[in-house]
Amino acid sequence: MRLYAQTILIIGVSILAIAVILIVAFEFTVMGSLSDLEQQYASEDLQRAENSLYGEESRLSTISQDWGVWDDTYAYMVSGNPEYISSNLVQSSLRGMNLYSITLYNLNNTLVNGICISQNNITDPIPEYIGKLLQTYPLLSASPGGIQGIIVENQTPYAVASHPILNSMTQGPSRGTIVILSRLDNDKINELSHNLLQNISVTPVLDTNLESLSRSSQEKSTDNAYESVIADIKGQPALSIEIIKREDLNRGGIYSRIFLIASLLLLTIIFMCLASWLLNRIIISPLQDLNRDLISIGNSGLLSGRIKTKRNDEIGDLAGSINNMISSLEQAQQERISSEHRLSRLVELVEEGICLIGPDNLIWFSNPALAEIFETTSYELTGRRLDLLFSLHNSEDKSTSEHTPIMEPGHHEIHTRTKSGKDIWVRIALAPYPLETGKQGYLCVISDVSQYRNAERELLLSNKKLSLLGSMTRHDIVNQLTTIRGMLGLIRRKNIDTSLTQLIRSAEEASEKINKHIEFSKEYQKAGIEEPRWQDLRTVWNLAYAMSRRKGLTFSVTGENYEIYADQLLQKVFYNLIENSLKHGEDVFYITVSTRQHNSDLLIIYEDDGGGVPETMKDRIFERGVGTGTGWGLFFAKEVLGLTGMDIKESGTYGIGAEFIITVPEGIFRSLQDSDQSDSDPEDNPGNEEHNN
Repeated sequence: MRLYAQTILIIGVSILAIAVILIVAFEFTVMGSLSDLEQQYASEDLQRAENSLYGEESRLSTISQDWGVWDDTYAYMVSGNPEYISSNLVQSSLRGMNLYSITLYNLNNTLVNGICISQNNITDPIPEYIGKLLQTYPLLSASPGGIQGIIVENQTPYAVASHPILNSMTQGPSRGTIVILSRLDNDKINELSHNLLQNISVTPVLDTNLESLSRSSQEKSTDNAYESVIADIKGQPALSIEIIKREDLNRGGIYSRIFLIASLLLLTIIFMCLASWLLNRIIISPLQDLNRDLISIGNSGLLSGRIKTKRNDEIGDLAGSINNMISSLEQAQQERISSEHRLSRLVELVEEGICLIGPDNLIWFSNPALAEIFETTSYELTGRRLDLLFSLHNSEDKSTSEHTPIMEPGHHEIHTRTKSGKDIWVRIALAPYPLETGKQGYLCVISDVSQYRNAERELLLSNKKLSLLGSMTRHDIVNQLTTIRGMLGLIRRKNIDTSLTQLIRSAEEASEKINKHIEFSKEYQKAGIEEPRWQDLRTVWNLAYAMSRRKGLTFSVTGENYEIYADQLLQKVFYNLIENSLKHGEDVFYITVSTRQHNSDLLIIYEDDGGGVPETMKDRIFERGVGTGTGWGLFFAKEVLGLTGMDIKESGTYGIGAEFIITVPEGIFRSLQDSDQSDSDPEDNPGNEEHNN
């Protein structure tokens, strides 16, 4: 989706969310308040309607009380004077008091007299159903305070009140009961509606399954009206009062809702149009112009183009940043072109053969030096598999070359032939190289090492010749020396001249020294002939100690174990140190070897408890011929250690013991893992153990 559409969508969704929130808030606040207000008004109107009915009951109760405690009524019930009837129970009395009937009952609940207004507003005697109705409800057993309430007969509601007949002093005995009825007809209901300014209807309750009610009403709401049920004297549902809902509040709320929605819709349309126009003018259109300039620069392929803008806002800053980026790209492109040119010249002039291999193992590019090594051309090499260049091997090297992973990254040496059949040795350095296509290629550097191989072979041949010549020479010298020593022995036994005895002894000692020098030259000749190798330091010490065991000597190796890269005569070096302590240490009983790291170097510390080395001899003991013995042991040790860059010095205290420190530089030692030590045989690798003899 485009940025413009996204922005408009976000604004539209935001406005819609705000509108929904406002409408929901309006429904829960305004409409809810209107509904509550309408409910409150209806409840109050129902209460007033009920109060009006209860007021009618109270009015009847007052009338019944006035007539019941009237002396004339009391006298009539005693004497039966007809003047009372003609003077009081007349049509004008009923109409003036807005009554339906007045009846008088004696103490036996028998009708004495009464008057009633018929439907034609003509005063009639009491109908029989009125008598039965009054007998049905507990009106005649009136309490001293009287009884009032609602009764219903033939779906016609009546307000009724009764009171016992007493004298004016409310004293008895009671002579009977007066009962007054008021008919709740349509005229009465219309008068009630007019007084309350509400559309009120009062109907008898037809549902006889309702539970009994107290004098308080029960309210409920329907779709169009609010209803209240009033109980009769017996507490049974009698009348249902309904008030039609007021439509003005509800209608006003609906109009307000419609107005709010219409206003929000109109504001949304106006705001969206304004936002769309401003967004397009301020942001989208400048970005489109910026995009067109970038496309134009990209299509031209020239990084010298720039975006022209005079804006001082964020879009102007963006255009400036893009111009800076284009300038950097232009500079980087120029530097890359220069670098590629220099690299191309370097690849062409270098003596090593260089080629680039694709993911299909085919040569994509090769320099002239590679073609010269194989006596071919770069054109012929392009498109060939690299391993096919080494398919022509000598039969003596075929077994080795078959197991050489030529196409694996690393360094390899291969014996092959050139196009003309010339035997050559090449050294291959192969490394992964990411290609521009995103796939994996290889960069290969091939060097012709035939001269080094030939020189190495000639050097080995020369060493063999020299070793053979040295062995033959030492053998001949030893033979002649043996003859001389034998002759000197014969002369010493047959000599009777004491003056010649000392000369013969000197000649024999000289012969012994010559023999030791020959033995040393035999050992010294081996130094440097074979390549150095990694050797377990603790194992070499233990093997050297095993060559020179002596009773009463305690030998121990402590500290972390290491491997050191040294000449294969390292064991002989350690043996010479032990022999040097035993010969010149004057009663040596303890020899201890320990290791520790100092900065980046490893220190091998050799200590004994002998007499030590005098201060004046600490540096000279490593010189050739210096010492009380042959003078070759420590010289030999220093020379062999120096072949791999190690050094040895004596730092002990004279009179306490000798201390030789061998310094192993960084790169030619490595620590052995504990797991490797634990897996080894304890007899082969004693660890930090002591040897006592």
